[in-house]
Amino acid sequence: PAPQACCRFDAVPGRTAARSAGNKGQAVNDGRCAGPNASTCARTASSAITGTIQDQAGAVIAGAKIIVRSLETNLTRNIVTDGQGRYTLPELRVGQYEIRAEQTGFKTSVKTLTLTIGETAVVNLTLEAARVEVNQEVFDAPPINTTSPELSYLVGERAIRELPLNGRNYTDLALLQPGVTAFPLRDGGSAVAHGLGMSINGQDIRSNVYLLDGTLQNDFTNGPAGSAASTVLGTETIREFRVEVNSYSAEFGRNFGGQINAISKSGSNRFSGSLYQFHRNDNMDARNFFDREPIGKPEFKRNQFGGTLGGPLVKDKTFFFVGYEALIERLGKTINSFVPDANARQGILPSGTVTVSPVIKPYLDLIPLPNGPSIGGGLANYFFRFNQTIDQSYVQGRVDHRFNDHHQVFARYTFDDADQGLPTDYPQFPRDFISRNQFATIEHTWLMSASVVNTARLGFSRTRIGQNVFSDVPSSLPPFVPGRKSIGDIDIGGMQRFGPQSSADLRLTQNVFSFSDTLSYVRGKHLFKTGGTIERYQDNMLNPTFSLGIYAFADLSSFLRNVPRQFIGLTPEAQFDRYWRFTTVGLFAQDDYKLTPHLTINLGLRYEFATVPLDRRDVSLPNLTDQAVTPGPLYNNPSYKNISPRLGFAWDVFGNTKTSLRGGYGWYFNTNNQQNLIVTVTNPPATP
Repeated sequence: PAPQACCRFDAVPGRTAARSAGNKGQAVNDGRCAGPNASTCARTASSAITGTIQDQAGAVIAGAKIIVRSLETNLTRNIVTDGQGRYTLPELRVGQYEIRAEQTGFKTSVKTLTLTIGETAVVNLTLEAARVEVNQEVFDAPPINTTSPELSYLVGERAIRELPLNGRNYTDLALLQPGVTAFPLRDGGSAVAHGLGMSINGQDIRSNVYLLDGTLQNDFTNGPAGSAASTVLGTETIREFRVEVNSYSAEFGRNFGGQINAISKSGSNRFSGSLYQFHRNDNMDARNFFDREPIGKPEFKRNQFGGTLGGPLVKDKTFFFVGYEALIERLGKTINSFVPDANARQGILPSGTVTVSPVIKPYLDLIPLPNGPSIGGGLANYFFRFNQTIDQSYVQGRVDHRFNDHHQVFARYTFDDADQGLPTDYPQFPRDFISRNQFATIEHTWLMSASVVNTARLGFSRTRIGQNVFSDVPSSLPPFVPGRKSIGDIDIGGMQRFGPQSSADLRLTQNVFSFSDTLSYVRGKHLFKTGGTIERYQDNMLNPTFSLGIYAFADLSSFLRNVPRQFIGLTPEAQFDRYWRFTTVGLFAQDDYKLTPHLTINLGLRYEFATVPLDRRDVSLPNLTDQAVTPGPLYNNPSYKNISPRLGFAWDVFGNTKTSLRGGYGWYFNTNNQQNLIVTVTNPPATP
């Protein structure tokens, strides 16, 4: 477990300054939830409005009717204040709302606000004595979180739309938040490293959870569901997202790192859309130092284009939103590698003359001749041009429907397909990095009563990453391992690896089928939430890493003489495929208890476990001294004891929503660790 605790003091000197900094909460550091002078109010993808109704003398008004209406879809929710004048409307979707308070003998009061993802907006209203008129004003939710202990940061719709993004990857905006550090996963060759990794509060980059409309986006490697182009498209289809950093409630689980919680855009009663095209080229670029003649400066062209459209299918009932984006890039690169010089090819080395082995001669002839200066040791520079390509298409569609005032549903589907042509250190061995991701969500919200709301969600996530390697060598050269499609790799001390990328034609496919249900119940001073999530994983792997074989030579002399230091490879009968199946289950209960009008206590408990991934060929080594492996599960399951208590508080120090003191403590577990399955493919006896 990873215990987390935090305590935070937040204050703003005045509403005017808070509005200026937060710009109604739509900037990157939302004025009401983040920034240098404020903390957070993060919850799940749904939000809530709560508050107290008073008269001009400060006395609470019981039985006042509260009507909350969406200004985008006309959906309304009604509730009556309790004996203490309190009201709470949970499980609201993000957007612009009108809050209307009515009571006999008082003026009607109307306020409007914009509700963001996971926010609990505190809207206290004062009713004036009776005259037939309506007081209406635009309301900025309090800039300080006074209801929950979570530490998180909102990236709002305006920030996504207006801040410049090189590459238009909206997840890059998460790096503007405190405690979030970039960890680019492209490591120079690995096919399982892609997208933008993030370390949040110093945690492992594989310990974060990525959600879109509550549906998991993590891939087989437990990393971000980036594409083969190492980016995430769809900026125009995302409304906003929140980065959960610390002390989040019992509703969140799976891993103990950060939670990146995004929601998609939906349609409204007004038609709206966009068309865009972004173009970049090398016309004004300077020549790179290594772009020397006769190769010269390589060409670069990048086109990123798309559009969106949303609106009503049936006014006040059915709405749609669709978006498409494409990325086409042609990036010329100058690759610099080391090759044997002319003398070395004759066996003449600075250390002495050696006889070139006839076995080595065909492979030596494959290595390109130098076209750059010598670097010593019998090696010289070799430069070549490679045209790196990216072709990516992204499409997302969403439909929202309101059956009546008690039932509403939405469905969303996302498709992302990408192909990137990449070089290796020598021109004969290019490779294609490929990906195809699909995500779907169906969510039903049932307003059972004014104080009870149930949200049920079905989710499907399919991520597929892999690569195809190519070997442009004469067919007369036999593979290093009988039965393989091409030669393997040759490692020579002082040179880059010569040969195809060692992961070969890898495929990692993960299907996740999920169901979750959350029941929210308001009773007096309590906002209860309880629910659970069940996810069924299908992890299908074809991992031929090292299957082509790797000969390693200590130096150029050893290579010419055919004196290898070692050979690494998998036998011809090795099995590279695995099909693991496992299930995760998470149950939680959360109570936000308003102990006093200015002090909220947050109590939560989560229990979560994962079954052991199973494939019929799994083996383990229970003791290092064992002489043979034991068929069966890979490990003993430690997750059945994953009980996670959560405790927090939020204190509105002066009762004016301008100063708060908040703190929280909890236990968090890394329940999902499927990325470690990848290396088990080399376990004997299935893969000797």
